[in-house]
Amino acid sequence: MQLELTITIAPAESSGMRLDRALADELKKNAPHLSRSVLKELFQQKKVLLAGRASAGSTVLAPGPHSIAILDWESSGVSEAPKAVASPDGPFLPVIHEDENLLIVNKASGIPSVPHASQETRTAVSSALASCPALSGIGHGGLEPGLLHRLDNGTSGLLVFAKSNAEFQRLRKAWSQAGVKKVYRARIVRPSASEPIVVPSELRWLMAHDEKSDKRMIAFPEGIPTGARYRGKPMSTITRLIRLHSPTDLEIEIETGVMHQIRCVLATLGFPVLGDPIYGKTPSERLWLHAWKLSLPQADGSRLELEAPLPEGFTNWPL
Repeated sequence: MQLELTITIAPAESSGMRLDRALADELKKNAPHLSRSVLKELFQQKKVLLAGRASAGSTVLAPGPHSIAILDWESSGVSEAPKAVASPDGPFLPVIHEDENLLIVNKASGIPSVPHASQETRTAVSSALASCPALSGIGHGGLEPGLLHRLDNGTSGLLVFAKSNAEFQRLRKAWSQAGVKKVYRARIVRPSASEPIVVPSELRWLMAHDEKSDKRMIAFPEGIPTGARYRGKPMSTITRLIRLHSPTDLEIEIETGVMHQIRCVLATLGFPVLGDPIYGKTPSERLWLHAWKLSLPQADGSRLELEAPLPEGFTNWPL
C-alpha cells in the first residue's frame, strides 16, 4: 500500500524544516508509536518520495505545501508499540540504590540509555529490566519503561527509574519544577596550560537545535543575534559551574535538562569536554562527562542523596 500525504511548512519556519522531522511529526498523528529506526529504514530503502522522487531525510523543506508518498506503507507494522526487553546477560550495570519506589543505576560510558528497537539489549533500560522486570509498563512504557530522564551515550553516571506510575508522575513533576538537584563532573580541554580558566557562577543562556544537524545544539550567551539560524523554539537553560577540582576537572550543576546542555555550554566558553566528538573533537577513549550526584525529593518531604563513583581514570590525568 502506498501512503500519500501533504505536509505544509508554516511561514514561521523561515529556515525550513528537515523532511524526516516533518514526516515524523505528521505520521505520529495516526501512528504515535512510530520509532526513529523504522523511519530511518524507510529513507534508507528509498521508500520516501518527495514530489515523486526518492529523497533523503536531511532534505530541508521550504515553507509551503509538499506532496509526499511512502512506498509499501504498512500501518500495522509501525503503529504497534515496540517494547524494550531485559538483557539476556542479566543486569550488567551497577545498582546504586533500590527501594520499593526507585531503581537507580550507574550507567557506563558507551551504553545507550534506551534502545531504538526491541532487539537492542545492551542498554541501560535492558539492564534495569533484567534487575526489575516489574518496570515494564511503568511511565512511558515501550522502549523506556520507568525511565525518568536520559543520559547521552558517552555520559556515565546516575540514571533513575521509577517502579510505579505514581512515583513516576511525582518525580516527573519534581524534575520539571527544578525539584531535582543534578551535579556533574567534566574533564575539560584547556585552551592553554598557562591561561587561567575563569568560571562564571551561573549561566542563563538560550539554546536551540542546529539548523543543519540533529546531533548538535547552539548556545546563545547574549540572546538570539539577528539573522541566527536554528530549528525550533529556543529553550532557556540554567547552568552553574560550581568549582574546579583541578585545572581540568569541573563540577557543574544544571537546573534545566536541555539536550547536550553541559557539552554545548562548556564548548562555547572555550573549554569543551575531553573526548567530545561533536563540540570538542579532542580524541579520547570516552566522553569525560559523569552524572555524579543527584538529590531527589521523597514523598515524605525528606531528600534522597545519591552519588555515583567517579569512573576509573577520572582523577589521574596530567594537569
